[in-house]
Amino acid sequence: MTTPKVRMPKGLDYQGKKLWTEITQIYDLSAAPHKRRILYDACATADLIDKLDKGMTGQPMTVKGSTGQVVIHPLVAQAENAREALARQLSRLNFAEPEEDDYETR
Repeated sequence: MTTPKVRMPKGLDYQGKKLWTEITQIYDLSAAPHKRRILYDACATADLIDKLDKGMTGQPMTVKGSTGQVVIHPLVAQAENAREALARQLSRLNFAEPEEDDYETR
């Protein structure tokens, strides 16, 4: 079954484009502008996570805080928050699990 093509918004990077493509190949969002907006936000969040992860490359997991105490690196905390946001955004799309019949071979 082919779903109608929904145009990918401009401004997405690799991870965002990948997520957009994967979702829109499975689900028809042509009649759901609110879901397209949620998906766009999720894709932008996926791009942010990728940038944060790349920013952490070669960095220590902890740094010194304002009073000299050891604290988690701010990028680690930001990436964790972004992952939680992505999970919430994807769950708001509220896609039902594909029915077993959808994968029936002939």
